[in-house]
Amino acid sequence: MDGKRNLLQVIGLIFTFLLLSGSVSAQHVETFRGVVLDHQTKAPLPGATITIRGTSRFYTTSSDFNGWFEIENVPVGLHDIVIELKDYKNQLLRNVEVVTGKEAFRMIELDQKVADNKKDIDIRPYKPGIARNATATVSAFSFNRENVQASDNVKEDPAQMAAELPAFRQIMDGRNDLSIRGNSPTGLVWQIDDIPVVAPNFSHEIGLSGGTYPLLPNALVGKSEVDYGPSPAGSIDALAGKFNLRFRNGNRVDRRYSLEMGSFGTAVSAEGPISRKPSSSYLVYYRNSLPSVLSGSGIEAVPGIFPDRQQAAIKVNVPTRFAGTFSIFATGGKNKVEMLQGTGAQSENFYVYGGMPNTDNYLDETLYTGGFSHKIYLKRGISSIKTTVGVSGYERTSRMEMYRSTSLRQIDAGSNNKEQELFFSSRFQHKPSADNYIVAGVSARIHQVNFSDSTLTGNVTQVYPKNYYTLLDANEKGLVQVQADAGWQHKFGNTTAVYVGVNANYFTFNQTASVEPRLSIRHEYNDKTIVSIGYGLQSQLQPMFLYFMKTKADETGTVITEGNRNLSPTRMHQLVGAIDRNFHGNLRLHAEIYFQQLMKVPVEQHVSSFSMMNYGAGFRDYSIYPLVNQGTGQNKGLELQLDKYLMHGYYFRLSGALYDSKYKASDGATRNTAFNGNYKSDLVLGTKFPFAQNGLLDINMHAIYSGGSPLPGIDDSTSVAVGHTVYDEASRYATRGSDWFRIDARVTLKWSMRWLSHELSFNLHNLTGEKILLRRFYNPESGTVDEQYQLGFVPTVLYRVYF
Repeated sequence: MDGKRNLLQVIGLIFTFLLLSGSVSAQHVETFRGVVLDHQTKAPLPGATITIRGTSRFYTTSSDFNGWFEIENVPVGLHDIVIELKDYKNQLLRNVEVVTGKEAFRMIELDQKVADNKKDIDIRPYKPGIARNATATVSAFSFNRENVQASDNVKEDPAQMAAELPAFRQIMDGRNDLSIRGNSPTGLVWQIDDIPVVAPNFSHEIGLSGGTYPLLPNALVGKSEVDYGPSPAGSIDALAGKFNLRFRNGNRVDRRYSLEMGSFGTAVSAEGPISRKPSSSYLVYYRNSLPSVLSGSGIEAVPGIFPDRQQAAIKVNVPTRFAGTFSIFATGGKNKVEMLQGTGAQSENFYVYGGMPNTDNYLDETLYTGGFSHKIYLKRGISSIKTTVGVSGYERTSRMEMYRSTSLRQIDAGSNNKEQELFFSSRFQHKPSADNYIVAGVSARIHQVNFSDSTLTGNVTQVYPKNYYTLLDANEKGLVQVQADAGWQHKFGNTTAVYVGVNANYFTFNQTASVEPRLSIRHEYNDKTIVSIGYGLQSQLQPMFLYFMKTKADETGTVITEGNRNLSPTRMHQLVGAIDRNFHGNLRLHAEIYFQQLMKVPVEQHVSSFSMMNYGAGFRDYSIYPLVNQGTGQNKGLELQLDKYLMHGYYFRLSGALYDSKYKASDGATRNTAFNGNYKSDLVLGTKFPFAQNGLLDINMHAIYSGGSPLPGIDDSTSVAVGHTVYDEASRYATRGSDWFRIDARVTLKWSMRWLSHELSFNLHNLTGEKILLRRFYNPESGTVDEQYQLGFVPTVLYRVYF
């Protein structure tokens, strides 16, 4: 209690200081900078006119030869900005935020017009979320760090932002594992500057990308994209979706710094020019979770969980006049976690993260991703080649210790796993005219794995010592996956664009190959309505560990060494239709209808209900029996999203999804997947407005109503009789948990002073304390089948200063 009281006193002092400082200060100013690019080729566009509207003074400038521009002495606050350029569709950016001490920067991408006799629209408002990839017509959303911060203003996790979209469903509170349209979270791939990331989040589980905290800090995120439909042909493919996060460049003119402290630790960053010519820059970042600070504040980021995490990141960008642009980037960190039963302020939350009664869990991991890229224009604005070389990997050791009695402590499971991946890609793009755009590329991913994982056999009532069963024991190098792709987009006037593409893949480990077509059509029916359709045949390799699992021939225990080596990729036919409609009053309606047919899903060779479509619904829920690519699945649904962008001081997003996700395993029965909640609705409602002379206040709430997740089905009486959890095959995923409703609230205060700005943010997770069922399990401590619930009410806080 004393810690919480002290924290509140500190917050009160900060508020008082800000209010007193603002009452005697004049309105402050900052510089607005940016770069104007072609939407397809990302080539710089000189000569664009940039104008700030709605101010008493006239602010305007033009982009230089490299597309760069800047406007000095812009008052702090929210501004509308118009970008105009001959032969390009003009653009209007609304509510661009300007605060002191932090560079107000925008990457602006304009769409080139095709010469025709139709009247062009003078200025069209920019639609937040339009895909950064110009050939993506459906199920794609672009974002930057401001979007992420608005959705999750303390943890600042892109996955938390995506969870507000109707296609995405967060599987577990406190973690960012996501199911997209009823698919397993294994189908979500993360990239950083085009490099596939083996472990993109701390505290990840083997074969899964989700975790508790992102590897790339939000402070370093530039304009990025999440793609969750039939994506255009490219160097990386995924069944459910792709996060392509991009490092932003550092400030190329001024040196800027930031300092922050909050529930997730402390962090510092620095950025600035390396030299004035030719506009090279650096950006560095360091974060420490400081568990001692967390415990002293009386507020824990995740009750019952004690992380000790350090991470760092760097980006250096060097453009040259004739040799192209060179970039070096890296991010990585170390993470130690102790999950100790009963030590948290809310000890029940220990179970949410895979804990069992009377157990302690320990994790030690190192994550890293880095690379080098070079882009050069063969003919300015027409042709370019971008080459990327990178490495990504992790090393993870873990163990689970169970107290059998006051005198007996046994390690139930332990692992020491390493994965590393070398990546190379070279992409060529060519834009011979305003109506034609061609892109092609080749890439290679070289996997190296070293897995060691074992667990105790038998059940908890047996006499000790028990025997350990080896799940993984593999050391393999040179597992090469090669991919080639090509695509062509043609515009029929300024209203219709057609894209065709093809991907080809080959995995040398087991000689599996595929060729996959892509097709999309986008038509602007009028200046307010756009209709689109997209089709794709996509595939994805299995998680690397699955190929090397030690498997049993049958339930008698006969062991086959690595019985999954010949698994082929899972494939998916995907068809999506979309409509986008703008209304008066700054309203936008977006609707999508989709159908997905999954093939070659790994299921058990003997008759059972197991399918890899459900992997990621819990911890360590893989099979120890041989798998074959004979499973299928089907997802279909409708998604609606109504956005009101900030105007007259408020904004909202109302969205909903109706969907059905089914699978068929080796027993031939059709079942719900573990992620088939059937429906989900979200309401984000907020207000953002200037106050006093230099302040900006953002208050919003996120309400979620969702169908309960299907339950795996437990045979209660048999579980109690034998002393461990026994699943009932006949009732697997036949029943579901209760529907649930949750409210999260967020408050952010920003205050500008002469040469710096303050930011104070609060998140109130699960404000009403809703009890959301996570799973049912046999509890050996009580001898009954119990229920585990997700996180209750969790407050978090963040204070940041820019200067």
